[in-house]
Amino acid sequence: MSERPSTTATFLFTDIEGSTQLLTTLRARYATLLEEHHCLLRAIFADFGGTEIDNQGDSFFVAFRRAQDAVSAAGEIQRALAKHEWPDGVELRVRIGLHTGEAQSTGERYIGLSVNRAARISAIGHGGQVLVSQTTAQHVEDDIDHLDRLSMRDLGERQLKDIARPVRIYQPDVGGLRTNFPPLEAPRPGKRRRSRRIALLAAPVVAIGIAAALFLVLGSDSAPPTVLPDSLVRYDPNTLKPTDVIPIGAGADLAVAAGKYVWVTHYVVGPNAVRQAGDHTLTRVDTRTNEAVVVGGGLSPCGLTTDPSGDVWVANCYGRSRPGTLVRVGADDLRFKRTFSMPRSTGTVRPLVYGDGSLWTSDVDGSAPTVVEQIDSDTGKRRKFEMSYPTEPTAWSDEYGDLWGLQVDRGRLARFHPATSSAKTVDPSVTGSGDVAAAGDLVWVGDWDTPAVARLQARGAPRPRVIKLPGTGARDSEAFNGVLFVEAGEGVVWATVPAAGQLWRIDADTNVKTPINVPYFPAGVAVTPDAVWVTVRGENV
Repeated sequence: MSERPSTTATFLFTDIEGSTQLLTTLRARYATLLEEHHCLLRAIFADFGGTEIDNQGDSFFVAFRRAQDAVSAAGEIQRALAKHEWPDGVELRVRIGLHTGEAQSTGERYIGLSVNRAARISAIGHGGQVLVSQTTAQHVEDDIDHLDRLSMRDLGERQLKDIARPVRIYQPDVGGLRTNFPPLEAPRPGKRRRSRRIALLAAPVVAIGIAAALFLVLGSDSAPPTVLPDSLVRYDPNTLKPTDVIPIGAGADLAVAAGKYVWVTHYVVGPNAVRQAGDHTLTRVDTRTNEAVVVGGGLSPCGLTTDPSGDVWVANCYGRSRPGTLVRVGADDLRFKRTFSMPRSTGTVRPLVYGDGSLWTSDVDGSAPTVVEQIDSDTGKRRKFEMSYPTEPTAWSDEYGDLWGLQVDRGRLARFHPATSSAKTVDPSVTGSGDVAAAGDLVWVGDWDTPAVARLQARGAPRPRVIKLPGTGARDSEAFNGVLFVEAGEGVVWATVPAAGQLWRIDADTNVKTPINVPYFPAGVAVTPDAVWVTVRGENV
């Protein structure tokens, strides 16, 4: 197989600072502001030879052949925004980030670390500010005096999210506009404790120490790795100890496993269960190498599921302003294999379940919330089922061909059998029905209100049994107090309790429960044959 073509370009990302506040202020008039913003920026992109790769709500991703054109376009955007008269006299501030590098081209998209760097640089800036990487700054160094009213300021090295090595950041100052901004939203790299000279002098001693220590290391169990915030942690399901800690960036929540990969969403869940924002991202982690890759292409996940091939299906939400999509992402090559458009939604989360060759979903906050949709994963053909009460698809039972749905407002579940279109309401006997997992002849329901998990029969009379998780005193009163996520597999059920910083193991045969203390906030959980994977956040869930 030939490799995908690669190209060197300058990648530019923009987004509006405080867009949620603008929407709250302007309400319906925000659409007019957004349309004017889009027209203004697109005209400038065209003037400087930029190619629009993607547009998500209030943000743009654009590629330029020449760094000089990209930097000039960024400066012109800030000038045009500053002098434009916006609705109700509001001030619209846009942050812009640029990086020059090589990326793989698929014709319509670019994939590579260079794209991620540009996006991360944009994210640490402030409205009205332009930031560029050292690589981009070097490309325009000889031409900076000829660029219209632009000068370059060195802001020093910064440690960017998901980028291993620090990146030196520069700020092109736009003449006549604001040049002083708050500190960047990224830390400076930590200082090295020893100089290079001291390290070199110590090398012979270290070599001798390694030789002497090999016997001790090989003859005893090594200490487990330290669990860090903003990571995906692999636990041994037998020893219940962490074996790998993989940095994956902030806000990790949903996790699903398929084949050799674990997929993780970011920023779907917030303090009030669902976060009303558009900065969701998706990360793929290779379970063999622990390599974490942020999936590009404009995804903004609000739902996630896998199919038997190992590919992942992503539901993308855009709120009231535009419809969303369902995208099938190839597990190995990250290509978008299929894209289905979805009806306009008023929500920012879309439940998504795969079962029996179909995708199952519903519009959580839609005008017809009692409708559950079946979407053929090959053709996109839709079939609608009318439910007696608003139902969110949450789990599929392969054992019996049943779809289990959550009826949040009434604290009930729906057991729906598509083959006969029959539905039955089930009381799980917990105060706040939450995440659902199905495995074999059992269904497990997390209690969002209290640390407990309900066990139900997947067929016949449910016969619910509530398994309380003792000793889960809230370590942080602002974190999610109940069970956030549950997952079942390999004869074990796993549940996360963020407020107590605990992951629980429940034996499906005996109901014996064992806690695992996590130093930060465990959120999502996924199961593979030899491991359990937990997303660990650095802030409250």
